[in-house]
Amino acid sequence: MPTNDKSLKSVTQAFHILEYIRENEPVRLTTISTDLSIAKSTMHRYLSTLIENKYLVCQDGQYLISSAFLEYANRIQTRDPFYPLVNAKIQQLANETGELVQFIIEEYGRAIYLFQAIGDNGVQVGNYGKTSGPLHSTAGGKAIMSTWNDDRVVDLCEQTGLSKKTEQTITSVSDLLTELAETRSRGYAINNQENVVGLNAISVPVCNESGTAIGAVSISGPRNRLTEKKCDTELKDILLSVSNELELNYRLL
Repeated sequence: MPTNDKSLKSVTQAFHILEYIRENEPVRLTTISTDLSIAKSTMHRYLSTLIENKYLVCQDGQYLISSAFLEYANRIQTRDPFYPLVNAKIQQLANETGELVQFIIEEYGRAIYLFQAIGDNGVQVGNYGKTSGPLHSTAGGKAIMSTWNDDRVVDLCEQTGLSKKTEQTITSVSDLLTELAETRSRGYAINNQENVVGLNAISVPVCNESGTAIGAVSISGPRNRLTEKKCDTELKDILLSVSNELELNYRLL
């Protein structure tokens, strides 16, 4: 958010630096300074301050995010008594299906991968190793958005845009609204190589009492295994059963 307060601008800049290092680590001072268009002397002060406060580490002249952020992640994953139940169910589902299983929430218009478990045959894709991604190109994101009204979806699209991840990605607001209507009708969302080429996914929302998603459970796998037929005849029933169980547990807490 724009501000005229220098101290707040400094805080914003520090977070931009952390985000850059997170995406590019390990990375040297000169590279960070050049890519972010910040003088080396100024950048050095930022980096030194972040190290002093234990948010960065420097190894052989290269900067990395410190393990301090694990404490923040652990806090997020345990602050809600519902989350340990979700994590256990994700692990169980990965064992049952043998695939990559995730629990996704929405925050600031992004899909946040809160929990992940990989079954015996599950794939580990670089994009899914990240902690966040677009809503519109993921099955989990579309499952969550399917519980929103169209105005909220349009507002999000205007704020974030519809970035093209692959040739299959939906980049039209009208096409996305049509896809979400179909998702509501069939009860589950699909991702047909829309986020990663060769990877398909199926997801269902987990909703609160008012019918708004508090998250979504998804199963991802190679397109030759997660076929349209398998999603519709086998995986959807497994996911809907998990969703119903989680919704009941959420309401009983």
